[in-house]
Amino acid sequence: MPAAISWHSSAVLALCCSAALASPLVEARNSPDVILTASELGLPFEASFSTAITPFNISVNESFIEMTTLKASLTRFVDDTPGQAEFTDGPPKRIVQDVASFWASEYSWRDVEADINAKFKQYTTIVTVPDKFGDTPIPLHFVHHPSPRQDAIPLLFIHGWPGSFLEVEPLIDSLTHPPNSSVPAFHVVAPSLPGYAFSPSPLKAGLGARVMGGAFNQLMQKLGYATYVTQGGDFGAIIGRVMAADLPDAVVGLHSYFWVMNAAQGDLERYIAGTVTEEEKAFIETNQRFNHRLWPTFGTLSSMRPRKLSVALADSPLGLAMWIYDLLAPVTYKSDEVWVPERIVTWTMMQWIPGVYATLAIAENLADEGFLSVAGFDIHTYVTQPVAISDFPLDIWHGLPLEWAQRRGNVKLRMTHDIGGHFPTLDVPELVLQDTWTFFGDEELFSRQ
Repeated sequence: MPAAISWHSSAVLALCCSAALASPLVEARNSPDVILTASELGLPFEASFSTAITPFNISVNESFIEMTTLKASLTRFVDDTPGQAEFTDGPPKRIVQDVASFWASEYSWRDVEADINAKFKQYTTIVTVPDKFGDTPIPLHFVHHPSPRQDAIPLLFIHGWPGSFLEVEPLIDSLTHPPNSSVPAFHVVAPSLPGYAFSPSPLKAGLGARVMGGAFNQLMQKLGYATYVTQGGDFGAIIGRVMAADLPDAVVGLHSYFWVMNAAQGDLERYIAGTVTEEEKAFIETNQRFNHRLWPTFGTLSSMRPRKLSVALADSPLGLAMWIYDLLAPVTYKSDEVWVPERIVTWTMMQWIPGVYATLAIAENLADEGFLSVAGFDIHTYVTQPVAISDFPLDIWHGLPLEWAQRRGNVKLRMTHDIGGHFPTLDVPELVLQDTWTFFGDEELFSRQ
Protein backbone atom coordinates (compact mmCIF):
# COMPACT_ATOMS: atom_id res chain seq x y z
CA MET A 1 0.00 0.00 0.00
CA PRO A 2 1.30 3.52 -0.74
CA ALA A 3 2.94 5.32 2.14
CA ALA A 4 0.62 7.27 4.39
CA ILE A 5 0.30 11.01 3.92
CA SER A 6 0.12 13.11 7.05
CA TRP A 7 -1.24 16.65 7.24
CA HIS A 8 -0.03 17.90 10.57
CA SER A 9 0.36 21.50 9.48
CA SER A 10 -1.07 23.39 6.53
CA ALA A 11 -3.97 21.15 5.50
CA VAL A 12 -5.15 20.54 9.03
CA LEU A 13 -4.77 24.20 9.90
CA ALA A 14 -6.87 25.01 6.86
CA LEU A 15 -9.54 22.54 7.97
CA CYS A 16 -9.74 24.05 11.43
CA CYS A 17 -9.50 27.66 10.32
CA SER A 18 -12.05 27.28 7.54
CA ALA A 19 -14.48 25.72 10.02
CA ALA A 20 -14.08 28.69 12.31
CA LEU A 21 -14.89 31.06 9.46
CA ALA A 22 -18.18 29.34 8.73
CA SER A 23 -19.71 29.14 12.19
CA PRO A 24 -22.04 30.81 12.75
CA LEU A 25 -23.25 30.84 9.16
CA VAL A 26 -23.09 34.20 7.48
CA GLU A 27 -26.46 34.34 5.75
CA ALA A 28 -25.74 37.15 3.32
CA ARG A 29 -22.12 37.21 2.22
CA ASN A 30 -22.82 38.85 -1.13
CA SER A 31 -25.57 40.90 -2.67
CA PRO A 32 -28.96 40.14 -1.08
CA ASP A 33 -30.77 40.99 -4.33
CA VAL A 34 -33.01 38.18 -5.54
CA ILE A 35 -31.99 36.99 -8.99
CA LEU A 36 -34.36 34.09 -9.57
CA THR A 37 -37.57 32.80 -8.05
CA ALA A 38 -38.97 29.29 -8.24
CA SER A 39 -42.16 30.52 -9.90
CA GLU A 40 -40.16 32.27 -12.63
CA LEU A 41 -38.47 28.95 -13.28
CA GLY A 42 -41.79 27.12 -13.48
CA LEU A 43 -41.29 25.25 -10.22
CA PRO A 44 -44.26 24.40 -7.96
CA PHE A 45 -42.82 25.64 -4.67
CA GLU A 46 -41.90 28.87 -2.96
CA ALA A 47 -38.22 29.81 -3.15
CA SER A 48 -35.88 32.60 -4.11
CA PHE A 49 -32.30 32.22 -5.28
CA SER A 50 -29.64 34.89 -5.09
CA THR A 51 -25.93 35.18 -4.53
CA ALA A 52 -26.72 35.54 -0.85
CA ILE A 53 -27.19 32.50 1.37
CA THR A 54 -30.89 32.51 2.17
CA PRO A 55 -32.70 30.34 4.74
CA PHE A 56 -35.26 28.06 3.10
CA ASN A 57 -38.26 25.99 4.16
CA ILE A 58 -40.13 23.71 1.80
CA SER A 59 -43.58 24.92 0.77
CA VAL A 60 -44.99 23.11 -2.25
CA ASN A 61 -48.02 24.61 -3.97
CA GLU A 62 -51.28 23.02 -2.86
CA SER A 63 -52.61 22.79 -6.42
CA PHE A 64 -49.57 20.73 -7.39
CA ILE A 65 -50.10 18.34 -4.48
CA GLU A 66 -53.76 17.93 -5.39
CA MET A 67 -52.86 17.23 -9.02
CA THR A 68 -50.29 14.66 -7.95
CA THR A 69 -52.73 12.86 -5.66
CA LEU A 70 -55.31 12.79 -8.43
CA LYS A 71 -52.84 11.33 -10.90
CA ALA A 72 -51.87 8.64 -8.39
CA SER A 73 -55.53 7.73 -7.96
CA LEU A 74 -55.94 7.34 -11.74
CA THR A 75 -53.06 4.91 -12.21
CA ARG A 76 -53.66 2.29 -14.88
CA PHE A 77 -52.24 -1.03 -13.71
CA VAL A 78 -50.36 -3.63 -15.73
CA ASP A 79 -51.44 -7.22 -15.14
CA ASP A 80 -48.94 -9.86 -14.08
CA THR A 81 -48.09 -12.67 -16.50
CA PRO A 82 -49.44 -16.03 -15.28
CA GLY A 83 -46.66 -18.40 -14.27
CA GLN A 84 -43.96 -15.71 -14.28
CA ALA A 85 -41.99 -15.08 -11.09
CA GLU A 86 -42.35 -11.65 -9.52
CA PHE A 87 -39.77 -9.03 -10.52
CA THR A 88 -38.77 -11.01 -13.61
CA ASP A 89 -39.23 -7.95 -15.81
CA GLY A 90 -40.48 -5.24 -13.45
CA PRO A 91 -42.43 -4.62 -10.26
CA PRO A 92 -45.45 -6.86 -9.68
CA LYS A 93 -48.96 -5.45 -9.88
CA ARG A 94 -49.58 -5.88 -6.13
CA ILE A 95 -46.77 -3.48 -5.22
CA VAL A 96 -47.88 -0.90 -7.76
CA GLN A 97 -51.43 -1.12 -6.40
CA ASP A 98 -50.27 -0.84 -2.79
CA VAL A 99 -48.19 2.27 -3.48
CA ALA A 100 -50.90 3.86 -5.63
CA SER A 101 -53.55 3.26 -2.97
CA PHE A 102 -51.31 4.63 -0.21
CA TRP A 103 -50.38 7.69 -2.26
CA ALA A 104 -53.96 8.48 -3.22
CA SER A 105 -55.62 7.93 0.16
CA GLU A 106 -53.09 7.94 3.02
CA TYR A 107 -49.93 9.83 2.10
CA SER A 108 -49.69 13.33 3.57
CA TRP A 109 -47.12 15.50 1.83
CA ARG A 110 -47.79 18.26 4.35
CA ASP A 111 -46.71 15.98 7.21
CA VAL A 112 -43.59 14.93 5.32
CA GLU A 113 -42.84 18.53 4.38
CA ALA A 114 -43.15 19.65 8.01
CA ASP A 115 -40.93 16.80 9.16
CA ILE A 116 -38.19 17.65 6.65
CA ASN A 117 -38.35 21.33 7.58
CA ALA A 118 -38.04 20.43 11.26
CA LYS A 119 -35.07 18.11 10.76
CA PHE A 120 -32.94 20.11 8.35
CA LYS A 121 -31.44 23.59 8.25
CA GLN A 122 -31.94 24.41 4.59
CA TYR A 123 -30.70 27.27 2.43
CA THR A 124 -30.61 28.48 -1.16
CA THR A 125 -27.97 30.38 -3.07
CA ILE A 126 -26.54 30.95 -6.54
CA VAL A 127 -22.99 30.12 -7.59
CA THR A 128 -21.14 30.36 -10.88
CA VAL A 129 -18.31 28.32 -12.37
CA PRO A 130 -16.80 30.74 -14.91
CA ASP A 131 -14.02 28.46 -16.13
CA LYS A 132 -16.42 25.61 -16.91
CA PHE A 133 -19.93 27.10 -17.31
CA GLY A 134 -19.42 30.77 -18.12
CA ASP A 135 -21.59 33.36 -16.39
CA THR A 136 -24.67 31.11 -16.26
CA PRO A 137 -25.99 31.08 -12.69
CA ILE A 138 -26.34 27.73 -10.93
CA PRO A 139 -29.09 27.97 -8.28
CA LEU A 140 -28.71 25.50 -5.44
CA HIS A 141 -30.67 24.19 -2.49
CA PHE A 142 -28.56 22.75 0.30
CA VAL A 143 -28.49 21.59 3.90
CA HIS A 144 -25.86 22.99 6.26
CA HIS A 145 -25.44 21.66 9.79
CA PRO A 146 -22.31 23.03 11.49
CA SER A 147 -20.96 21.12 14.48
CA PRO A 148 -20.34 22.86 17.81
CA ARG A 149 -16.96 21.09 17.99
CA GLN A 150 -14.01 23.41 17.36
CA ASP A 151 -12.05 20.60 15.68
CA ALA A 152 -14.88 19.55 13.35
CA ILE A 153 -14.00 18.69 9.75
CA PRO A 154 -16.02 20.21 6.89
CA LEU A 155 -17.71 17.36 5.00
CA LEU A 156 -19.42 17.71 1.62
CA PHE A 157 -22.02 14.94 1.32
CA ILE A 158 -23.03 14.38 -2.32
CA HIS A 159 -26.12 12.29 -3.01
CA GLY A 160 -26.73 10.03 -5.98
CA TRP A 161 -29.50 8.97 -8.35
CA PRO A 162 -32.34 8.40 -7.67
CA GLY A 163 -31.64 9.80 -4.23
CA SER A 164 -31.59 13.31 -2.82
CA PHE A 165 -30.29 15.26 0.14
CA LEU A 166 -32.52 12.98 2.25
CA GLU A 167 -29.78 10.34 2.01
CA VAL A 168 -27.85 12.21 4.70
CA GLU A 169 -30.72 12.17 7.21
CA PRO A 170 -29.70 8.96 9.08
CA LEU A 171 -26.14 10.29 9.52
CA ILE A 172 -26.28 14.00 10.03
CA ASP A 173 -26.95 14.27 13.77
CA SER A 174 -24.26 11.72 14.63
CA LEU A 175 -21.77 13.39 12.31
CA THR A 176 -22.28 16.84 13.78
CA HIS A 177 -22.73 15.63 17.38
CA PRO A 178 -20.72 12.39 17.76
CA PRO A 179 -21.05 10.37 20.97
CA ASN A 180 -17.65 11.36 22.35
CA SER A 181 -14.47 13.27 21.55
CA SER A 182 -12.57 10.16 20.49
CA VAL A 183 -14.22 10.26 17.06
CA PRO A 184 -14.23 13.20 14.65
CA ALA A 185 -17.10 15.64 14.28
CA PHE A 186 -18.13 17.22 11.00
CA HIS A 187 -19.65 20.40 9.63
CA VAL A 188 -22.03 18.77 7.14
CA VAL A 189 -23.02 20.37 3.83
CA ALA A 190 -25.44 18.37 1.64
CA PRO A 191 -26.48 20.09 -1.60
CA SER A 192 -29.23 18.95 -3.91
CA LEU A 193 -27.82 18.18 -7.34
CA PRO A 194 -29.14 20.62 -9.98
CA GLY A 195 -32.61 19.44 -11.00
CA TYR A 196 -33.14 17.36 -7.85
CA ALA A 197 -35.48 18.20 -4.97
CA PHE A 198 -35.34 21.99 -4.58
CA SER A 199 -32.33 22.84 -6.74
CA PRO A 200 -33.68 24.13 -10.07
CA SER A 201 -32.74 22.43 -13.31
CA PRO A 202 -29.62 23.69 -15.10
CA LEU A 203 -30.22 26.91 -17.00
CA LYS A 204 -28.30 25.64 -20.02
CA ALA A 205 -27.11 22.31 -21.39
CA GLY A 206 -23.88 20.61 -20.47
CA LEU A 207 -23.92 20.63 -16.68
CA GLY A 208 -21.98 17.47 -15.86
CA ALA A 209 -19.72 16.18 -13.11
CA ARG A 210 -17.01 18.79 -13.58
CA VAL A 211 -19.43 21.72 -13.49
CA MET A 212 -21.30 20.28 -10.51
CA GLY A 213 -18.01 19.72 -8.75
CA GLY A 214 -17.01 23.31 -9.43
CA ALA A 215 -20.41 24.53 -8.21
CA PHE A 216 -20.18 22.56 -4.98
CA ASN A 217 -16.66 23.81 -4.41
CA GLN A 218 -17.88 27.39 -4.86
CA LEU A 219 -20.61 26.64 -2.32
CA MET A 220 -18.07 25.34 0.18
CA GLN A 221 -15.87 28.40 -0.34
CA LYS A 222 -18.88 30.68 0.11
CA LEU A 223 -19.59 28.95 3.43
CA GLY A 224 -15.99 29.59 4.48
CA TYR A 225 -14.69 26.04 4.05
CA ALA A 226 -11.40 26.50 2.21
CA THR A 227 -10.62 22.79 2.49
CA TYR A 228 -12.91 19.86 3.15
CA VAL A 229 -13.52 16.15 2.66
CA THR A 230 -16.19 14.52 0.50
CA GLN A 231 -18.42 11.48 0.91
CA GLY A 232 -21.00 9.75 -1.24
CA GLY A 233 -22.15 6.90 -3.43
CA ASP A 234 -23.59 6.52 -6.92
CA PHE A 235 -23.36 9.82 -8.87
CA GLY A 236 -22.19 11.48 -5.66
CA ALA A 237 -19.12 9.24 -5.59
CA ILE A 238 -18.35 10.02 -9.23
CA ILE A 239 -18.69 13.77 -8.66
CA GLY A 240 -16.59 13.60 -5.49
CA ARG A 241 -13.89 11.67 -7.33
CA VAL A 242 -13.82 14.24 -10.13
CA MET A 243 -13.63 17.03 -7.55
CA ALA A 244 -10.69 15.37 -5.81
CA ALA A 245 -8.81 15.18 -9.11
CA ASP A 246 -9.76 18.69 -10.29
CA LEU A 247 -9.48 20.50 -6.94
CA PRO A 248 -6.60 18.93 -4.99
CA ASP A 249 -6.03 22.11 -2.96
CA ALA A 250 -9.62 22.06 -1.67
CA VAL A 251 -10.58 18.37 -1.38
CA VAL A 252 -8.22 16.75 1.13
CA GLY A 253 -9.87 13.34 1.49
CA LEU A 254 -12.53 11.17 -0.13
CA HIS A 255 -14.82 8.47 1.31
CA SER A 256 -16.52 6.54 -1.48
CA TYR A 257 -19.00 3.70 -1.51
CA PHE A 258 -19.02 3.50 -5.30
CA TRP A 259 -15.44 3.26 -6.58
CA VAL A 260 -16.14 2.39 -10.22
CA MET A 261 -13.56 0.73 -12.45
CA ASN A 262 -13.29 -2.30 -14.69
CA ALA A 263 -10.90 -5.20 -14.79
CA ALA A 264 -7.86 -4.35 -16.91
CA GLN A 265 -7.11 -6.23 -20.13
CA GLY A 266 -4.36 -8.15 -18.39
CA ASP A 267 -6.80 -9.17 -15.66
CA LEU A 268 -9.24 -10.49 -18.27
CA GLU A 269 -6.46 -12.44 -19.97
CA ARG A 270 -5.52 -14.03 -16.64
CA TYR A 271 -9.23 -14.81 -16.09
CA ILE A 272 -9.40 -16.63 -19.42
CA ALA A 273 -6.21 -18.49 -18.55
CA GLY A 274 -7.63 -19.46 -15.16
CA THR A 275 -4.86 -17.81 -13.15
CA VAL A 276 -6.85 -15.16 -11.27
CA THR A 277 -7.60 -15.40 -7.56
CA GLU A 278 -11.07 -16.32 -6.32
CA GLU A 279 -11.62 -12.68 -5.32
CA GLU A 280 -10.61 -11.46 -8.77
CA LYS A 281 -12.75 -14.10 -10.50
CA ALA A 282 -15.85 -13.14 -8.51
CA PHE A 283 -15.40 -9.44 -9.24
CA ILE A 284 -14.79 -9.95 -12.97
CA GLU A 285 -17.96 -12.04 -13.31
CA THR A 286 -20.04 -9.54 -11.33
CA ASN A 287 -18.55 -6.64 -13.26
CA GLN A 288 -19.19 -8.24 -16.65
CA ARG A 289 -22.77 -9.08 -15.71
CA PHE A 290 -23.37 -5.44 -14.76
CA ASN A 291 -21.68 -4.01 -17.86
CA HIS A 292 -23.43 -6.23 -20.37
CA ARG A 293 -26.82 -6.96 -18.78
CA LEU A 294 -27.76 -4.52 -16.03
CA TRP A 295 -26.11 -1.30 -17.22
CA PRO A 296 -28.09 -1.03 -20.48
CA THR A 297 -31.35 -1.00 -18.47
CA PHE A 298 -30.63 2.35 -16.86
CA GLY A 299 -27.41 3.73 -18.27
CA THR A 300 -27.99 3.45 -21.99
CA LEU A 301 -31.59 4.66 -21.97
CA SER A 302 -31.01 7.50 -19.52
CA SER A 303 -27.78 8.70 -21.09
CA MET A 304 -28.94 8.53 -24.71
CA ARG A 305 -32.63 9.57 -24.66
CA PRO A 306 -33.46 11.17 -21.28
CA ARG A 307 -36.08 13.51 -22.73
CA LYS A 308 -37.91 10.63 -24.37
CA LEU A 309 -38.09 8.76 -21.08
CA SER A 310 -39.03 11.85 -19.10
CA VAL A 311 -42.12 12.52 -21.23
CA ALA A 312 -43.67 9.38 -19.77
CA LEU A 313 -42.28 9.62 -16.24
CA ALA A 314 -43.13 13.32 -15.84
CA ASP A 315 -46.80 12.52 -16.40
CA SER A 316 -47.17 9.47 -14.15
CA PRO A 317 -46.17 9.63 -10.49
CA LEU A 318 -46.57 5.85 -10.19
CA GLY A 319 -44.55 5.28 -13.34
CA LEU A 320 -41.73 7.34 -11.86
CA ALA A 321 -42.07 5.64 -8.48
CA MET A 322 -41.80 2.17 -10.00
CA TRP A 323 -38.88 3.19 -12.24
CA ILE A 324 -37.08 4.21 -9.05
CA TYR A 325 -38.26 1.34 -6.86
CA ASP A 326 -37.50 -1.41 -9.36
CA LEU A 327 -33.90 -0.26 -9.61
CA LEU A 328 -33.40 0.19 -5.86
CA ALA A 329 -35.15 -2.82 -4.36
CA PRO A 330 -32.64 -5.46 -5.58
CA VAL A 331 -29.64 -3.50 -4.24
CA THR A 332 -31.06 -2.75 -0.78
CA TYR A 333 -30.49 -4.84 2.34
CA LYS A 334 -33.82 -5.79 3.95
CA SER A 335 -35.54 -4.10 1.07
CA ASP A 336 -39.09 -4.69 2.33
CA GLU A 337 -38.26 -2.85 5.56
CA VAL A 338 -36.54 0.05 3.82
CA TRP A 339 -38.84 0.57 0.85
CA VAL A 340 -42.17 0.99 2.58
CA PRO A 341 -44.80 2.97 0.64
CA GLU A 342 -44.13 6.27 2.43
CA ARG A 343 -40.42 6.22 1.63
CA ILE A 344 -41.07 5.17 -1.97
CA VAL A 345 -43.44 8.11 -2.41
CA THR A 346 -41.22 10.63 -0.64
CA TRP A 347 -38.14 9.66 -2.65
CA THR A 348 -40.25 9.91 -5.79
CA MET A 349 -41.43 13.38 -4.77
CA MET A 350 -37.82 14.58 -4.71
CA GLN A 351 -37.80 14.04 -8.48
CA TRP A 352 -41.47 14.60 -9.22
CA ILE A 353 -41.59 18.10 -7.70
CA PRO A 354 -38.78 19.67 -9.76
CA GLY A 355 -39.61 17.68 -12.90
CA VAL A 356 -38.01 14.48 -14.08
CA TYR A 357 -35.92 15.49 -17.08
CA ALA A 358 -32.93 17.06 -15.32
CA THR A 359 -32.55 14.10 -12.96
CA LEU A 360 -32.23 11.80 -15.97
CA ALA A 361 -30.17 14.19 -18.11
CA ILE A 362 -27.34 14.09 -15.57
CA ALA A 363 -26.62 10.61 -16.92
CA GLU A 364 -26.42 12.07 -20.43
CA ASN A 365 -24.07 14.84 -19.30
CA LEU A 366 -21.80 12.45 -17.40
CA ALA A 367 -21.75 10.15 -20.43
CA ASP A 368 -20.81 13.08 -22.68
CA GLU A 369 -17.87 13.74 -20.35
CA GLY A 370 -16.91 10.09 -20.61
CA PHE A 371 -17.57 9.20 -16.98
CA LEU A 372 -20.77 7.21 -17.42
CA SER A 373 -20.11 4.47 -19.92
CA VAL A 374 -18.59 1.04 -19.57
CA ALA A 375 -15.32 2.32 -21.04
CA GLY A 376 -15.63 5.55 -19.08
CA PHE A 377 -15.41 3.78 -15.75
CA ASP A 378 -11.66 3.69 -16.37
CA ILE A 379 -10.93 7.29 -17.41
CA HIS A 380 -10.92 8.82 -13.95
CA THR A 381 -7.74 10.71 -13.08
CA TYR A 382 -5.69 9.15 -10.30
CA VAL A 383 -6.71 10.63 -6.93
CA THR A 384 -3.63 11.54 -4.90
CA GLN A 385 -5.49 12.45 -1.70
CA PRO A 386 -6.25 9.72 0.86
CA VAL A 387 -9.25 7.60 -0.19
CA ALA A 388 -11.38 5.13 1.76
CA ILE A 389 -13.78 2.69 0.13
CA SER A 390 -16.76 1.13 1.90
CA ASP A 391 -17.79 -2.13 0.24
CA PHE A 392 -21.32 -3.53 0.69
CA PRO A 393 -22.40 -6.93 -0.70
CA LEU A 394 -25.53 -5.76 -2.53
CA ASP A 395 -23.75 -2.89 -4.23
CA ILE A 396 -22.77 -3.01 -7.88
CA TRP A 397 -18.99 -2.84 -7.40
CA HIS A 398 -18.85 -5.25 -4.48
CA GLY A 399 -15.63 -7.20 -4.18
CA LEU A 400 -13.32 -4.87 -6.11
CA PRO A 401 -9.83 -6.12 -5.16
CA LEU A 402 -7.93 -3.59 -3.10
CA GLU A 403 -4.86 -3.76 -5.34
CA TRP A 404 -7.02 -2.91 -8.34
CA ALA A 405 -8.71 -0.01 -6.54
CA GLN A 406 -5.27 1.41 -5.77
CA ARG A 407 -4.55 1.67 -9.49
CA ARG A 408 -6.96 4.63 -9.59
CA GLY A 409 -6.30 6.37 -6.30
CA ASN A 410 -4.39 6.62 -3.06
CA VAL A 411 -6.69 4.10 -1.38
CA LYS A 412 -5.65 3.84 2.25
CA LEU A 413 -8.52 1.76 3.52
CA ARG A 414 -11.15 -0.62 2.17
CA MET A 415 -13.84 -1.54 4.66
CA THR A 416 -15.76 -4.64 3.57
CA HIS A 417 -19.11 -5.47 5.16
CA ASP A 418 -21.37 -8.52 5.25
CA ILE A 419 -24.60 -6.54 4.86
CA GLY A 420 -25.67 -3.38 3.06
CA GLY A 421 -26.45 -2.17 -0.43
CA HIS A 422 -26.15 0.63 -2.94
CA PHE A 423 -27.62 3.27 -0.62
CA PRO A 424 -26.03 2.21 2.67
CA THR A 425 -27.03 5.35 4.56
CA LEU A 426 -30.57 3.95 4.41
CA ASP A 427 -30.13 0.26 5.12
CA VAL A 428 -26.95 0.21 7.27
CA PRO A 429 -26.32 3.80 8.45
CA GLU A 430 -24.47 2.62 11.54
CA LEU A 431 -21.82 0.99 9.32
CA VAL A 432 -21.40 4.13 7.23
CA LEU A 433 -20.97 6.17 10.40
CA GLN A 434 -18.36 3.78 11.76
CA ASP A 435 -16.45 3.82 8.48
CA THR A 436 -16.58 7.62 8.38
CA TRP A 437 -15.25 7.93 11.91
CA THR A 438 -12.59 5.27 11.31
CA PHE A 439 -11.18 6.86 8.17
CA PHE A 440 -11.35 10.55 9.00
CA GLY A 441 -10.42 9.78 12.60
CA ASP A 442 -7.04 8.42 11.50
CA GLU A 443 -4.71 11.07 12.88
CA GLU A 444 -1.88 9.87 10.67
CA LEU A 445 -3.94 11.21 7.78
CA PHE A 446 -6.30 13.81 9.26
CA SER A 447 -4.83 15.25 12.44
CA ARG A 448 -7.25 17.16 14.65
CA GLN A 449 -6.37 20.14 16.84
